Amino acid sequence: MNTKQMTFDDIQKGLNEKDILFSDIAAACEVTRSMVSIIAKGQSTSYKVAQSICLALNKPINEVFGNKYDNPGRKTGKQRADRKQQVIAALKANTPVPPIEIVA
Repeated sequence: MNTKQMTFDDIQKGLNEKDILFSDIAAACEVTRSMVSIIAKGQSTSYKVAQSICLALNKPINEVFGNKYDNPGRKTGKQRADRKQQVIAALKANTPVPPIEIVA
């Protein structure tokens, strides 16, 4: 298990060397610059933002963020959107929420 990760200062330095600002990453991800900073500091998680930081640094996600994003069961945006609709439909119909489908 790889728990070594880059510090916030290392991330900033790496981006600065490539003339990339947090605001550039924020624009690409359609989030605020402060959100990118919060993710880079490790104070919150966002796979999309973290992956964009890694692409900007040209490094694998585990080298930048350690094992924070190790989750083989992570859902794609579409899978999560489908699940959200299932939950909403069930609750609006006043019925139990269906169980999560386990995909092997």
